[in-house]
Amino acid sequence: MQPSPHTPGPAMASAYPQYNAAIPYTTPATRLQTLDIWLPRPLATSSAYSPRFQTWLVYVHGGAWRDPAQTSLCIQPAIKHLQHSHSTAVNHITGLASINYRLSPYPDHSTDPSSPTDDQRNVRHPVHVTDIHLALNYLRKQYHLERWIGVGHSCGATLLLQLASGIGLARQPVGLPSPATGLHGLILLEGIYHIPLLLQNHSPPTCPESISQIYKDIVLGAFGQDAVAQEEASPVSGTYTQVPRGCRVVLGHSPQDELVEEEQRAVMFQRLREDGWVTQSRPGAKAEDEKTVEQRDLHGVHDQIWEDGKQIAQLIADMIG
Repeated sequence: MQPSPHTPGPAMASAYPQYNAAIPYTTPATRLQTLDIWLPRPLATSSAYSPRFQTWLVYVHGGAWRDPAQTSLCIQPAIKHLQHSHSTAVNHITGLASINYRLSPYPDHSTDPSSPTDDQRNVRHPVHVTDIHLALNYLRKQYHLERWIGVGHSCGATLLLQLASGIGLARQPVGLPSPATGLHGLILLEGIYHIPLLLQNHSPPTCPESISQIYKDIVLGAFGQDAVAQEEASPVSGTYTQVPRGCRVVLGHSPQDELVEEEQRAVMFQRLREDGWVTQSRPGAKAEDEKTVEQRDLHGVHDQIWEDGKQIAQLIADMIG
């Protein structure tokens, strides 16, 4: 959840026939309410293009709701592995969209501190998840997104589950589709699902006061100091009955993760099971009638999961397959 020295650059822009960078999904346009799109094949020239039967990937980056060094380009390592090692999966991907969103304050960032006058970097929940919802609706309107798989790392996983359960979206404009419309699967990596538990697990004497203060700053900056509000914003407090049947959730976590404990995955897995999700299709049931959840063990430290991208690409290929 700290700045990474391996933030990807624009080198992958030509990996697919069509790459559109920094597309604003709001009017008027803003600096951070943008998304990047990669299209495996030009939509206008592909006779096989049929959005109803193909799948979009929607990536939401991490960075503790505040880190400017993690952006929509964090998906590029996974795209590289998809292209080189999973061509069959790519054939079933209509497009890949990676979303930027407004950030919470980070005034002590080592290279790009936030300014208190910057309205793009001084927001709190539910603004982050509202932005994800706006971006999805832009994709529905402009690119005919109907069926999609969400991929999220760290707080990106948090945001996707908030979206799926409607946490923070009660005041959305009338007429917008349900946030979970068309959701076919979620690949959630090193996610934060119980915010008070994150603070509890990083409080003295479990860890030094200096480290504990970092976690306090992250949570207070993104959610405020009200413990009830932090609990209500946590994905474990959501309900997932409105998620379409046939949806599959993969909860990925690495035992080497030095920033987020495996306990976060355990409590989210239990929450979905309480909502009726199953670990595998029941005898006689069709896969499209079930909502399934599984736990997948990864390897590597927290940010290595997206910096390398190989494991993400494999999980995407598995889900599409």
